[in-house]
Amino acid sequence: MKSSARWTIDLFAALCPLLARAEGDPAEYVFSPEVERGEREIDSKAGIAWDRDGRSSWGGKLGVEYGLTAWWASEATVNFGRPLGESTELLSLEWENRFQLLKSDVHPYVIGALLEVEREHDRDEGYELRYGPLLQSAWGPLQVNLNLLFERRLRDGVDRTPTEIGYQWQWRWRRDAPFDWGLQGFGALGRWDDWASSARQSHVLGPVLFAGLGEPAASRGDDDGEAGYGALPELEAGLLLGTGGEAPRVTLRLQAMIPF
Repeated sequence: MKSSARWTIDLFAALCPLLARAEGDPAEYVFSPEVERGEREIDSKAGIAWDRDGRSSWGGKLGVEYGLTAWWASEATVNFGRPLGESTELLSLEWENRFQLLKSDVHPYVIGALLEVEREHDRDEGYELRYGPLLQSAWGPLQVNLNLLFERRLRDGVDRTPTEIGYQWQWRWRRDAPFDWGLQGFGALGRWDDWASSARQSHVLGPVLFAGLGEPAASRGDDDGEAGYGALPELEAGLLLGTGGEAPRVTLRLQAMIPF
C-alpha cells in the first residue's frame, strides 16, 4: 500500500478513539452515483451524535468496495457502535450495491441507484432493505447531490412493516486545491406515503471539509494496471446540527476512503 494510504489509515485510527469517547446513524454518509471499474477501496466511517440532554451515541462502519463493472460497485461493511444507554457492540453487516445508470462524460448529470441489504446482529431484528435513486449534477466548480432513500425491515416478526423515506443532499465547491468545502444534510420523514409530524421527523445539516491526501498514482509514475487511474486517499469531516424534532443536537462525522 502507498505511503499516503498508510498515513491516512494512521490518522483515522488516531481519531476514532476520540470519536468513541464522545438517534439515527451517526456514521451516515452521502452515497455517490459514480462508479469506477476496477477501483478497490477501504471505506471507514465514524460519528458521534449528542442528543438534547447531552447524552452521546456513536457508530462506526468499516467496509471494502470493489468496482465490478463500469456501472456496478459493491461494498461489504461491518457496522458497530454504542447506542444511547448501551455498551459498544457489533450492530449489523451490510451489502451495498451502487449502480451508475448515466455517465457524466455523456450527460451534464449523473443518475444512479442504490440497493443495500443489512443483516442485524440481533437475529430477531431481521433484515433491512434500503434502495432509491442517487442524483448528481455540476455547474462549473459546484457539485450537487440529492439522494431519496426508501427503507423497509423484513422478517422481524411484524406482519406489515411500513416503508419509510429519507433523504441526503450535498453541495461541494470543487477547487484546484487539496481541500474543498461544502454542506451536507440528512433527514428521515417517516412513512413514504404518510409523513410523520414535524416533531417526529429528523433533519440535520452543516458544513463539511473534503481533503485529498497524497499524490495521484499517475503523477508518481506507478504502474498498477487497472488501479493506476490516479485515485487518492480522501478524508471527509462534517459537523451537523439538528433542526428540531427527533434530530440529535450535534453530530460529528468522519470518513476515510483509501484506494489500494
